[in-house]
Order: sequence, then structure tokens, then C-alpha cells
Amino acid sequence: MRIWIVALLLSAATLSFAQTAEFNRPNLIWRTFETKNFIIHYTEGLEEVAYLAADIAEEIHEPLCEVYDYRPDTKVSLIFSDEDDIANAGSYFQSNKIKFFATSMAWDFRGTQNWLRNVVTHEYTHMIQLGATRKWTRRFPAFYVQALGYEPERRPDVLYGYPNTLISWPLPSVTIPAWFAEGTAQYQFDGSGYDFWDSHRDMLLRQATLANRLLSFEDMGFFGKTSLESEGVYNQGFALVRYIADHSEGAETLGKISRKMANPLPVTLNDAIGSVTGKPGVDWYREWKNDLEQRYGAERAALEPYLTQADTLDKKGFVGAYPRWSHDGTRLLFISNAGREYFGQSSLYLYTVATDSIVLIAGAVQGTPAWMPNDSGVVFARRSTANPHGALLHDLYYYDFAKKHERRLSKGLRAESVDVSPDGQLLLFTINESGKREIALARMPDVSRKSKPFKAEDLLTRLPSVPHEQYYLPRWSPDGNRIAVAHHQRGGRDIRIFAYNRTDNSLSLEDEFSGNGGELRDPSWSADGRSLYVSYDESGIANIYRLNLDDESKEQLTVVLGSAFYPAVTSGKLAYSEFCGDGFRICVLDSFAPVRVPRSALDDRLNYLARVPRKDVALTGTPRSSEPYRPRFESLYWFPRIAFDYNTFKPGTYLVLNDVLDKMTFIGGAAVNQKREYDLYGLVEYKQFYPTIFAEYFNVQRRLTSFFADSSRIIGEEDGPVGLEPIFDQYRIRYRYNLNEISVGLGVPLTVNMNVKTRATYDQYVAHNRFDDESSVSLTYFRGWSWKTGLYMDARRPGILTDISPAAGYRGYVEFTRANHDFIKDIEIGGDAIGLREIYDPNNYNLLEFGVERYFKSPIKSHAAELRLRGGYMDSNVDPFFHQYAGGLPGMRGYSFYSLGGTRTAVGTLTYRFPIIKRAALPIWPISLNRVYGSVFTDVGDAWVGDYGDRSPKKDIGAGLRFALHSFYSYPTAVSFDVAYGLDKFDVVEDDVRTGYGDEVRYYLTILFDFYTPIIPPARHPSSCACSHCSHN
Repeated sequence: MRIWIVALLLSAATLSFAQTAEFNRPNLIWRTFETKNFIIHYTEGLEEVAYLAADIAEEIHEPLCEVYDYRPDTKVSLIFSDEDDIANAGSYFQSNKIKFFATSMAWDFRGTQNWLRNVVTHEYTHMIQLGATRKWTRRFPAFYVQALGYEPERRPDVLYGYPNTLISWPLPSVTIPAWFAEGTAQYQFDGSGYDFWDSHRDMLLRQATLANRLLSFEDMGFFGKTSLESEGVYNQGFALVRYIADHSEGAETLGKISRKMANPLPVTLNDAIGSVTGKPGVDWYREWKNDLEQRYGAERAALEPYLTQADTLDKKGFVGAYPRWSHDGTRLLFISNAGREYFGQSSLYLYTVATDSIVLIAGAVQGTPAWMPNDSGVVFARRSTANPHGALLHDLYYYDFAKKHERRLSKGLRAESVDVSPDGQLLLFTINESGKREIALARMPDVSRKSKPFKAEDLLTRLPSVPHEQYYLPRWSPDGNRIAVAHHQRGGRDIRIFAYNRTDNSLSLEDEFSGNGGELRDPSWSADGRSLYVSYDESGIANIYRLNLDDESKEQLTVVLGSAFYPAVTSGKLAYSEFCGDGFRICVLDSFAPVRVPRSALDDRLNYLARVPRKDVALTGTPRSSEPYRPRFESLYWFPRIAFDYNTFKPGTYLVLNDVLDKMTFIGGAAVNQKREYDLYGLVEYKQFYPTIFAEYFNVQRRLTSFFADSSRIIGEEDGPVGLEPIFDQYRIRYRYNLNEISVGLGVPLTVNMNVKTRATYDQYVAHNRFDDESSVSLTYFRGWSWKTGLYMDARRPGILTDISPAAGYRGYVEFTRANHDFIKDIEIGGDAIGLREIYDPNNYNLLEFGVERYFKSPIKSHAAELRLRGGYMDSNVDPFFHQYAGGLPGMRGYSFYSLGGTRTAVGTLTYRFPIIKRAALPIWPISLNRVYGSVFTDVGDAWVGDYGDRSPKKDIGAGLRFALHSFYSYPTAVSFDVAYGLDKFDVVEDDVRTGYGDEVRYYLTILFDFYTPIIPPARHPSSCACSHCSHN
């Protein structure tokens, strides 16, 4: 009998999702202080952020607890770090901790609020509201229903066949759809004012409504969509929650609905809303949608006669932003996510007026690009790896049009929103760090010569700022003497003008233009330097204006239904980004002039600025003494397991214990069935250093009873072919197999999608045999050490179909194993030992294994192909106990796993996938059906010993179905069902028993969090409790 890790890790895999390589960041120095209700952990340098966040948290604690009638059972840990340029946060409500990236948010789908107050309140609302919906104690985050099914064929030294059915499905303690969780987190509590229904929110909802693109009630329940559609979950959730609250008892209604969801019995949010308000949630949705259609329809009718008619450059993707004209006005740069599904996948494109053509310049570009004065090249920002600790930071890059060559200009600078001075000597940009965006100046490197990227210490100027001050999109004036930049501190955006002193490279404030609580933003200079082209939302819809710097007068230049941003003007032409029904589009006006819209067409939008909340809040927090971080462990979490394994009921549980910073993790598992067979599993991870140090342990016990004829005892006779034959008595042997495996190793990330893992493993398998006379014997039939080193990579292109039908990229692994194993050959009596002694045959070998999946986009939309190659080479002839196998679920599915074994394996698989249901949100409580894909495939391969000779590879064909589901709103569920037929017939003889294979149909079923693949992803071993995580984009 052998341990097949794929079966035992089914349980462990439920505690973590596949992930890219993670960096441990031992360079960070953590400190801690406590307040009445919170424990704050932060990295050195974030004192200002931590102090203010602590004050904010204490301010909002009591109002939120009162709304939801819930208080955490321990102090909540707030964790602040700033090692990556990521504007995000996650509320781990089962762990009573919230993680924050202290990077201020500038998200094109969102307006500008006080980011720290907003994000702290948002995430703490999740903590309280989701805690109030919890059905039972948080120490039991979920139950798991699991099942394993096996092939009937097995080897003589294996008790069961290889798994052909893998099922793991959660029964969580919190079942809340995403729209309600995010809607309440944005609603916060009455009077908070840290998030509000601004012009960006209204822009998204208005255009989705008018374009008939509103997410359905069911589709609002989960993410797994494009960035635009996922923002719709947030935005529609906020709007619908506001509607329900405004037409009922306000925040008190939200609290009652949340507490209703805490019923231990299954309950849908639709029913909970109906129970509290007397009207089911879907009826609220229909009423709200009807109100939107009437209101926004009337607005469109009023504005339609005055709408600006502009040419649209490109309608691919949903991101078309940051247009910049060349100095001669013949070309236009902009970013677009054409062909991609996420905002962060935007690239830099160049439009040429004369040829009306668009070409790709550079990939993975964020923010605005900047032309060199002679239009010979462009400078832009990209997020890339900046240090050995894997930090992803924005840096500046240069692209040379003549050479078609790209080079890096800075390293670790965190630079965004770049502009080049008129003489080409200086770079102007913002630095997003420690919760604020600051203006900085640096010399433009001589791109004709090789030079090292410049760093923060090479800056000419970094304008000092007050805490939490933000600057956006700075622009040089045509004469290079001034800088225009958007500015935010408490609410909205204003425009500031700075004078530039060439003598000492200093910047001094010269003028300021208020947005009056709205967003006056995206400044772009006129050719004479006397005015700015800006975006302004004074009517609740952002349009392009000309702002006269002499008298502060404004002239409206566009009338749009969505909103208009990022103006760029050259030779009488105006380019801008307009938000339409399907996203941002680059629009161009060949000529433009001031426009006037009658007051009657604006309706109540004239009062928009008066409705913007204005809160005079503190910008600094209360200084507190702190101490170095010491490990603090969270509660011990239990994940009870309801499992069925080889036709037995095997209940059990998993245990998870983490320290707050996830530097130490303990995971355990235990399960036992009625036959007293058990599985034990343990994992310890230590992430304090650059490599992750881990130790892993398996202990498995299996029992078997066999009966044999006892030729020494005749108990009767029976008729036989040639007369009477004796009937022998039977004797019984009860076998108990105890399998132990312990590993210690290191995991080291190389890049964000590649890592190396090495481990040393000791195995010991013991058989205890008990006879009818109660005598017994124990034999260690296998023991030995092995050392394995593997390289693992996951370079699939991210997308909404990456799991169910990837169409670009690859993933793979290569592993080398050195094994020194002893396998029992015989036993002897006496010798140096009393009783029996095992005699072993050494089975020492080197094993090289590899696997790779490559994905291809089909010419047919939404279709894709996948090529998988797997193989192994063992350099020694060993006992079949150590053979590698090429059949079954991970290999050739037309044949049994054990039918194709040897010291060498090779399997190739070609799969073609196609959509059956491209997109749906079909509720079948507690699941929602999202997508269905079909596939056809063929496997070709074999396993053998020694030279291949004149053998012929085995072949099979098959078809499959994949179902992408969500369970209980937020848990991804991947169901796959494959049917395969072996085309070749052959026999395998083992222990004088001949078994035929091929010319038969085989079935495989998996129900997991991700779709099964035999290609090992990076960091596959479990590393953290799978508590729900809500992101704040």
C-alpha cells in the first residue's frame, strides 16, 4: 500500500486556493500599539497612517456596532503595510483582522474621497456587518462535505484504485451576496459621510441603466467578472442598499436584514429582506430598476438635443483614457485594455491621424504617457518588480519610436502620472507613498547612452506635503515655468498652480482654483499658457471646461451623457475620454467652442455641489507609543469534515492556527471511519525569513481482513470434477497498515509567478498482521529517504475565463528527485535480532519529472485549445512498487491509472474547449450557475521500462463538461465531468492475473474550488485559513 498524496491533499487544498509565489518580506520592521478596541500593526514609516487610522477606527466603532447589534469578541487587528503599489484592503472577518495597503486610491471608476477614512470605515463595516450575519461561532468558519471515489482496478500492493472522483464543497457560516456586503460597506452608517453617492457613482449607474447593462439581481451576488462589471457589483449594491434604506427605516433596516441572515437554517437574502421589510429582495430590485429607468430616461431626453457629437477612436475593451497629442498634432497616445478584461491590463497605443490607424506601443502601462519635445519617444509608468523582496512598484520607462526599443528609467521610485518639460531636460511626476501623493522632479536621463535607472536619492525636488495630501496629473506649462496639478486633501479635487524656480529646482504655490467640493481635475495647458482645459462635475456630470487663469471664469466645451475626463488640445482639436454605456472611449472633436445648456435640461443637477458632504475632519492622528511586533496568534479555527471515502463514512476536522501577520501557520487534519481507519495530517510554515520553511506530516492507517484455506484442517467433503474433494477450514488474517511520511523543506519565490521548492522526506510503511490465534507480526515493508527539488510556474494570462477555459499563457513544473529507498524482499528468523527480521532490497534512483500546459486562443470567439505534456524518467530499474503511472485522472483517461506503469512515462493531451452557456446567473439555491463549457480531447502516451522498442503509444478520445458555479453567493465552485474511451486494447499480468484494458468507457468527476489539473501550480501546499476576503478596489 502506498500514500497517494492527491487523495490526502483533497482536504488540505480546501483550506487554500491556488496562488502565485508569495514573498515573505523579511526586510519589513513591524511595530504594534493598542487602543480600547483595536490592535494596530504597521511597518516603520507608516506612523502617520497608523495613528490616524486608530482614531478613525475608535470613532466609527460604536456607531457601527449599534447599527448591527454586534461586537467582535476580541480586539480587532488593523494591519498596515506599504511595500507594494496596491490600493486595496481586505477584511478577514473570521479572524478579526483587517489588512490595508497604505497606498492611496486613484481609481478611474471612483470619485475622490478621503481615502483613509473611507477605506477604514468600509472594511470595518464589513467586519461588523458580516459578523452580525454569522450563523455560528467564528471558530467554525465552515463545514466541508467531501467524497472520494476510486477506480476498481488496483495493484496487488495497493488497497484501493486511484481516485476518479474528488469532491469538496463548503457549508459556510456566512452566506451574503457580494452586492449587499459591498452596498452596506459603502453605505456605512447614517451620518458617516466618508463615502457618498458622487458623480462617478451616478455616471456608472446612469450609463449601465440607459445601455440596458444593469447586472441582474442574481448576477450582483458574486464577482468573477470584468473590472467594469465587478465595479457594477459595488456600485449597484451601494445604490440598491441606499434605495432600500431610504424607503424603510434607514440603517436600522440593514441591521435587521443582517441579523435575519444569522439564522442557522438556510435562508436567502431575498427571503431575509422580505421577512424584514414585507417585500422580497427581487421585488425591491424591480422597483428600484424601474425608478432608475424612468429617472435616467428623462435626463437623457432632456440632454439629448445638446449632446456633443464626437468621433470615437476605438471601441475595443472598456478602457480608453489619458489621451496625449504629439507636439505636431499628427499622433495621439492613449491607453486601452483592448482584448483584455481587467483595467490593470491596459496597454499604450498610438493613433495616427493621417492613416487613421492604431498600433500597440507598450504593454502593462498605467496612467498618462508623456511625449518627448521632438516627439521622438514617450515616457510612461509601469508597475514592475523593484527589489529582491518582490515589491511591485510603479517606475518610469522610455520608448524610442525610431529604434522601437524600451528602457527602464527609474527603479523603486513609485512614480506615476509623468510629464516631460518643454526642453526635455526634466521629468515631472507624482510619488504615491505612505498614504499620500507628492510632486517630484528628476533629470531626464540621456537615452542615447546606457545608464543605471535613477532612484529616490537622485531626485531634484520632492515637494513636502501635509499628511494624506494627494496630487494628481501634474503638467508643465508651455514655457516650462509653471506646473498645473489636481489636488485633494479633504474632499473632491482642486487645481493648483506652482511656479518653478530653475535656480534651485524648487516649487512654490502660485494660485489655487477650488472645485467647491466637486472634482475640478485633469488640467491641460492651452498653447498660450493663459488657460487650462479641465474636467469638472459641477452639474453632477463631468464635462470638459476651459478655465481662464486670469479671471477664473469657466467655459463648458462638451455636453455628454456619461462623463468626460483627461482633455488634450492641439491645433483646435480636442481629445478626451468619455464614459459611455460600455466603458471609457477616446473621443476627438476636430473643432470646439463654448456650449450652453438650458437650466431646464439640467433639472435638479444644478444643486449637485450643494449635496456633496463636507466634513471638517482631522488630518493627523494621536501619537502613541509602540513596541516591536511579537507574534500574536489568532483563535484556533475548526473546519469540520463530513466525508465519504471508499464507501465508508469518515468524519473529521481540520484545524488552522495563524499568527496575525501570517508569519507562522499551523494546519492539522484528522478523520476516522467505522473501521477505525484514520488519516492524520499536519503542516507548519514559518515565513520570517526570505524562504518559507515548512514541515509536513502524514499518518494513514488502513485495515483489511482476508480469509485463506487451511489445508491442515478438513471439515468436510464435497463433490468435485473427479469425485469427492475435501473442504478445508479457513483462517483469517487481519492486516493493519500504518503509513508515515514526514517532510521538511524550503520554498523560495523567484518572481511573482515562479517559485522553487526543495524538501527532504522520510517514509516508513509498517504492516501489522494479526492471526486467528491472536498471534501477530509487524513488518516495516518500506522505508527510505528522498530529496526533491522543483521549479513551478503559473504564467496564465489573467481573465474571467482563466479557470474554466484559459486562452493564453502557460503553467508548468519540473522536479528532480533523488531517492534512497528500501523495500522488503524477504524475512528471516533469528540472526542478530530476536524473532523476525526484514531483508530489504535497495531501490535507489534519480527521477526527473515535468509537466506543462500551453493555452491557445481559437479564431472562434470564446473558444480555446490546450496542449498538455507530462513525462517522467527514472534512471534505475526498481520494484514496481516505485513505478510511475500514466493512466487515470492525471494522465490517459481512457485507461486505468495502474494499467500504464513503468520507470518512464510520457503523456500528451490536446483539448479543445467551447462555450455552451457563456454567461449566466441561474439561481439553484444554494448555487448559482455562471458558465458551462464543453470540451473534446485526446490523450496519447505510455509508460514503460527500459527501451521503448517497437511498442505503440496508447490513445484515447473523450469529451467533458465544465460548470463554473458559485455556492452560497461567494464560494467559487468548479465542477468537471469527463468521459473517455480507450482506443487500444492490451493486457497487464500481475501475480499471474491477466487484466484487459481499453475498448471501454471511463468517467471522472471533480467538484472543487478550482478545476482539477495535474500540472502543479506554485505554492500549492495550504498556507492560510480560507476566510472570506473582501477587496476594496
